[in-house]
Amino acid sequence: MANNNTNYQIIQKELNELALETFRLWDEDRVGFRWKRYLPNHTQRVRATCLELGRREGADQLALSFAATLHDITKPYDGEIYTDSDGKRILDENGFWKNEVLMPARSNIVTELYDSNNLYGSMHHISGAFIARKLLERYYLEQGFIDNVSSIIAAHVKPLKLTPEEYNHVYGKIENKIIYDADTMDANLGYVAFFRNIHIHAPMHLQNGGFNMAQYITSIEPWINRKQSFAEGMLTGLAREMGRKRQRRKQQLYQQFITEQNNPELNTKYGMLGVINYFVSQTSEPDFSKEMLHLQQNWIPEREKWIEQDSRGSVSEQARNSLQHVRDFCKTISEEAAGRK
Repeated sequence: MANNNTNYQIIQKELNELALETFRLWDEDRVGFRWKRYLPNHTQRVRATCLELGRREGADQLALSFAATLHDITKPYDGEIYTDSDGKRILDENGFWKNEVLMPARSNIVTELYDSNNLYGSMHHISGAFIARKLLERYYLEQGFIDNVSSIIAAHVKPLKLTPEEYNHVYGKIENKIIYDADTMDANLGYVAFFRNIHIHAPMHLQNGGFNMAQYITSIEPWINRKQSFAEGMLTGLAREMGRKRQRRKQQLYQQFITEQNNPELNTKYGMLGVINYFVSQTSEPDFSKEMLHLQQNWIPEREKWIEQDSRGSVSEQARNSLQHVRDFCKTISEEAAGRK
């Protein structure tokens, strides 16, 4: 740990602002499975989940917080995934997708360090750990703290093949397990992953003539099943339990979509089908924080007024039930984003 006189809160605030500034250096609207606001939103959720898991596991909260803030600092360099002549994704020796290098439109200290140390072509967890080390050294923090933060960042992507000795060396440390769990869970498990799934698939639908609700819902169940291995592969017991619950919630959400299709007119207006349509309408520039705020402060209150003005009791009761599912969804996804579920 570093000097007690060091103001970590100020340093972390500066590094968070630097990370946000760095993400804005690229102008592309979409690259692979991410969009402009994806990394800022993802970073915030991963940090919250790291801190919640870390609190419950007795981990080093300060090092986790710094590492989560910087864990994707070089991720924007990952361009489109290389494919072979058959259209299959090309993998490196560790089984990771190989990406084109995407250059920024502008520069700052992060891109200058990346360039001067020739980090091109390195995986973002490796280059990110290196850049974090260089940034923290500028604050003259103690070497042990810098080493700890850097090693946590390097651990957030786990090679597919590790010997028991290699695994124990890297993931014998609880903080390294936690950042892997938080990062992997955010992209693959729970309602937050469902939000990502919609914003990955909606543009494909729209490019092919329009969003097809029935077709999209049909695709959800096999997607959920493919993610079960991620839930079972969490490295901490707490995250495995959380991941399994997130998987069950996704199954329940899928069943809710199936049920709502029996009354599409009402549920497109008041239910989760309407939430899907709202998310699809934001596909040009998705923003998790903005969209969740809109649902809670505008979308739901507007429909509450519609129900109050509806004189048909039976329709109003059905509408209330559908709207309650939306309230529950918003509450749960917010708790997931905060790392509590």
